[in-house]
Amino acid sequence: MRAVWKVIGFAAIAIAAGCREPVRRDEVVPIARDAASPDADARVVPATLDAALAELRAADLVAAADTIARRVAQPNPKMKLSPDEGLAAALALIEHGRGPALRALHGVMPRSTVELARAVRERGVPIAEAERIAAYLVEVVRVLAFERLATFDENHSHVTGREWPQIDYTGEGMTWQSQQADWQPRGVTDFRSVDSIHAYFTGAEKLPHWKKVYRPRGKMSAVRIDR
Repeated sequence: MRAVWKVIGFAAIAIAAGCREPVRRDEVVPIARDAASPDADARVVPATLDAALAELRAADLVAAADTIARRVAQPNPKMKLSPDEGLAAALALIEHGRGPALRALHGVMPRSTVELARAVRERGVPIAEAERIAAYLVEVVRVLAFERLATFDENHSHVTGREWPQIDYTGEGMTWQSQQADWQPRGVTDFRSVDSIHAYFTGAEKLPHWKKVYRPRGKMSAVRIDR
């Protein structure tokens, strides 16, 4: 009888040890959904960039998928994503890009949508604030009716969801320190909240490049903020 219990004990130890084995790279695992997400059920995570981009396209997030693919393929190091970073960006959208405001933002600013989803997954921006930022940006686009919306999206995606030290100003003749010193006294503590982003747009509207580069038809004074 003692020998039988010994065998059972060894079996239990072996099973417990097996549970601690790492998941292989070629496997898929359940993704933990936000409790607030409309589809908070567990689902499988695409294991490759191609698979993740295909899932985005199937979910009508084609422009975001194309944005990620271009950034992985681009030779310019600024805003470039490695294949692993591209996969992480795609997974961020799969996980967090289904909210109504983020979906609406994707229709007008897909580059910024990618960065906003990344900010939730990689930089700790709460999903509720990301949705609020997305709704605000949609309102800005509606009111200002930029003639050069794609340029506005590209430039804003550079800062979306980031703190000052996380912004790359390489090749722009400035540093994050100089920009922070200029903008923080005007209420731009970072680009992780609606209030800070609104403070930045309100101040930037007064600068010559705002009209020259983006060609807005409307004014920031008409933009509503959902508080």
